[in-house]
Amino acid sequence: MTTFYRNLMSLFLLLILAALPLGLINIDKKVSLNVEGMVVVIKDFFGGLFSGDTWYYSQGERTRLIFSDLVSYFLSSYLYLIISAIIVMVISISLGIFFWKKSNRWINTSLGFLGMVPDFLLVLMLQIAVVYLNKRLGVKTFKVASSSIDDPAIFLPILTLIIIPAIYLVRSLSEATSEIMAEDYILMAKSKGLGKKYIYLYHVTTNTLPFLKADLHKVLSIMMGNLFIVEYLYNTRGLTSFIFVHSSKFGYQYNLVIICLLSLFVLYLFCYHSIRLLLAVVERWLAK
Repeated sequence: MTTFYRNLMSLFLLLILAALPLGLINIDKKVSLNVEGMVVVIKDFFGGLFSGDTWYYSQGERTRLIFSDLVSYFLSSYLYLIISAIIVMVISISLGIFFWKKSNRWINTSLGFLGMVPDFLLVLMLQIAVVYLNKRLGVKTFKVASSSIDDPAIFLPILTLIIIPAIYLVRSLSEATSEIMAEDYILMAKSKGLGKKYIYLYHVTTNTLPFLKADLHKVLSIMMGNLFIVEYLYNTRGLTSFIFVHSSKFGYQYNLVIICLLSLFVLYLFCYHSIRLLLAVVERWLAK
């Protein structure tokens, strides 16, 4: 019941925050808040759910059904996120479990440096590095941004999405692996003469996966936050770009923003449960 009220409060805050740009007005060079106008906008949104107006958005003189365009943007964001999340899982398990002693040497330094670098600056640094590499080699290596829907940037957006979550998760799993390696059942397995690979695969990995699942919400939250920067600066087709592009071209549309923000929540759930399903398959395979 507490979760229900928390989600209801989150929805209420979302409705208010999305209405703020329409409630801020400039009168005699002074910014004031038009609360009544915000209430009217929210009321019209709920009324439009039944009349049908909320489900449509305008493109200049044209009016289109939101879901006719939203699905393709949603799938694009989902693919970027789920591919990045799978790569993060593979890197974190490899370095955080199987090579945890070696990875500990550079993880803290890397986290300290990247923690000071804003996401947008990291994107610019990667784009500048690719441009320099292209000129240096005289060949085109990676796209620094999507030039069109049919020619999207892939490598740099995914790289940007995985860097910080991967380093965070590697450190978390390295600490968990360090604790597990000192447990009695690991020492007993070693005393029985079991191979190192067998111990790491069937004893250490099995007992480390719960730590990974516990950090999954935090990792996906980091990636969702980075998604706003990635889709905007790399000009990729996704839910956040759907909001930014159409707001800049056709004006701020409250119903479109709310539905896109709610779709981001659905996107988070889709990615979370997809990864949990993948981890469940891995656990089932290890249990055989």
